[in-house]
Amino acid sequence: MKRIALLISAVVIGVAAQSQNANQDSLRRKTIEYYFQFQSGMLIGCGSCSDGKQITFSGSTTHGIKIGRRLRVGAGVGLDSYFDWNAMPVFGSVSWDLIGKKNALYVELNYGGALASWRPMNLQEYGFQKSNTGKVYSYAVGYRIKYDKMRISIGVGRKTQLVTTHYEYPTYYWSFDNYTMGDPSRKIVKNEMNRFMVFLTVGWK
Repeated sequence: MKRIALLISAVVIGVAAQSQNANQDSLRRKTIEYYFQFQSGMLIGCGSCSDGKQITFSGSTTHGIKIGRRLRVGAGVGLDSYFDWNAMPVFGSVSWDLIGKKNALYVELNYGGALASWRPMNLQEYGFQKSNTGKVYSYAVGYRIKYDKMRISIGVGRKTQLVTTHYEYPTYYWSFDNYTMGDPSRKIVKNEMNRFMVFLTVGWK
């Protein structure tokens, strides 16, 4: 009986050890790790397409966490230049690896708003007062290559940035024997800038 009891105890201990190892392996696969990346690329599109295509610069840095092998969640800040605007977007980022383990094909979605936008002095028309930035969002597909802890990827996508511009023009009216300034007339112009993106990303993890 003692031998049987010892045998059963040994089996139970062995099964428990295997189960514990399996749970540890599962936890390792779901490890949460820190990552960051720097992205640089081109924005291709047009404000007035009759003037032809415009190619401008876009750059950003993103910091976040990698959950398991496929999911990445982070936040970033960047700088986007357009022919007649510059914007500093702040955004949240989510990406998911579709295919591959060491090297992976992935999709990415970014959404947020811009901290600031400004227009070059030489492009400010008569009456220009200020500009307000609205939401910014982009979606992309890329291919990531692993080299030790470094990650290098190339990709393409589409980005949309909303900007509202305020103009103010003085008005005058004739009062008795001279002109008097009245309340200014105001105009608001909303721009939606849609651009095709081509980018290179270098990151860690």
